[in-house]
Amino acid sequence: MIRFAGIWTLIALAASPPAGAAGALAVGSTSDVVGDGIAVGSSVNYPSIDEAREAALQSCHGYARAPKAASTCAAVGTFHGECYAVSYDPKPGTPGAGWAIAASKDLAEERALESCQAAAGPTRRDQCRIAESKCDEN
Repeated sequence: MIRFAGIWTLIALAASPPAGAAGALAVGSTSDVVGDGIAVGSSVNYPSIDEAREAALQSCHGYARAPKAASTCAAVGTFHGECYAVSYDPKPGTPGAGWAIAASKDLAEERALESCQAAAGPTRRDQCRIAESKCDEN
């Protein structure tokens, strides 16, 4: 009986998330998304929410392709054992961008695409593409 209890303990430990695994997403934008773009920073698998948030903010503030937007970065979400996705219209000077945090990578990507399509408008909605998606370890 002790042997079986040990096996179940090992199975439970293997199925549980790493202690303290945390992620965060930060986004920066100005009122002129078309002109200034959008800055994004992310983090996964950090020991704490605070560390994950700080890493995402640092990454976002360093987003060189959109420096004005990067100066406005703020954390938009934190998570444990979840996924995030970011979607863009790849054509410069277009407003299409979206992001999401969800329980699965597929759901995060679906929601990020929907958000991008809504921002892009009817003429550019079909151009939105997933630029990045990652999951915090489960």
